[in-house]
Amino acid sequence: MISTGTFSLVLFADRTLLLWYQDGSHMSAAMAGGNLYWTLVCMPIGIASMTGAIVAQFVGSGKERHVGRFLWQSIWFALAMIPLFIAIAIAAPWMFRISGQPDELIGPESTYMRILMIGAVGSVIETGLSGFFSGTQRTRIIMWASVGTGLVNVMFDVWFIFGGLGIPALGIAGAAWASVIAFWFKAVIYSAILIGPTFDSRYRIRRGCRFDRKLLTKLMYFGTPAGLQYLTEAAIFTLIVLQIGQLGDIPLRATTMAINFNMVAFIPLIGVSIAASVLVGHHLTSTGVVGAVIATRSALAIGAAYSTFWAILYIFAPDWLLSFYRLGQSDTDTIQAIAIARTLLKFVAIYVFFDFVQLILAGALRGAGDTWFVLGSVIVASFTSIIIGMIGADFAAKHFEISVLYWWWGIITLWVWLLAIVMIARYRGGRWQAMRMVS
Repeated sequence: MISTGTFSLVLFADRTLLLWYQDGSHMSAAMAGGNLYWTLVCMPIGIASMTGAIVAQFVGSGKERHVGRFLWQSIWFALAMIPLFIAIAIAAPWMFRISGQPDELIGPESTYMRILMIGAVGSVIETGLSGFFSGTQRTRIIMWASVGTGLVNVMFDVWFIFGGLGIPALGIAGAAWASVIAFWFKAVIYSAILIGPTFDSRYRIRRGCRFDRKLLTKLMYFGTPAGLQYLTEAAIFTLIVLQIGQLGDIPLRATTMAINFNMVAFIPLIGVSIAASVLVGHHLTSTGVVGAVIATRSALAIGAAYSTFWAILYIFAPDWLLSFYRLGQSDTDTIQAIAIARTLLKFVAIYVFFDFVQLILAGALRGAGDTWFVLGSVIVASFTSIIIGMIGADFAAKHFEISVLYWWWGIITLWVWLLAIVMIARYRGGRWQAMRMVS
């Protein structure tokens, strides 16, 4: 939770520093560019993210000798993604242009995303390698690596965005380069630790440096649904953000402000979801179903407490939260965006409780190996929401005088609710209790 929380703070710092650097257009561009970047790389990252749950089942079933070779398959997979990432970087301006983005944002959005693509392979590698530490329940290593990476990112953010020590002010390009350095820094840290004597002899890390079709197939079989789930969620969210972006810079800027604070609450819960996934996988192959249920309930309790804290702030202290955006250049557009963001935080408060439920239960189901159902439910809920959004936007504006901006935020809320309802039903059904990823 601390490691993913560090990442959320880095994202917040990234965008806030860009707001202070310029009039806010670069912050909006970083939001749109970052969302499209994540949409296009999240499937490989999602596939690599399943290493944690599978490693946990290897360890729980006493098959530690397979761990090293299995980790190497995630590295081969990451390297195979290089041609795809190059093609995405080349096509960046075209993708923003066909999405209807304002002309003044296409340049900085493309610059931001193209630079981020240089770190995409590093991001996939570090995701796969971190699965070893979560799967073997050595989460302190992940925590300290994440804290160190976060500090490196923020340090380079300040240096590259504003310039200094011989480096000119790079603005949004500087923010992207800082992220790239952080992606690779984390991958190098994990690699250095893994090849050391502590883990090498026990888990056969160096000896496992070979291609294994059977283990790669296992990663792809259980990881592909997770990757497609990430892709579906990211694509739908990006589509909504692009719809909002067509309303102009101020609505997009307000959305970015609200999403920034949503991310501070949301991303640490991803850490809790990963923990639930790993613990469920471990207990199902060692202590049994009871331990898996207890782990899931504990994760839900943590998520409930954390989400309640943020919901209280969203409802009762939005002005204090948004005051961070007044520390930079408080131009008229920024002041208008802050006023709109105050209302948007109320939407976040409404769906934040459902968000932690769907995240944690989806993690528990993935930990058991129920990845294909999770994917199917995400696809159904996502496309149901976006179809309602597309069909109803103009109708709601004309007949009920509902702002198009608020309509789309209502769709985000509906989407999260649907996901939570489906995950609750599947978890309570109990079919996941008989599933295993390691025979």
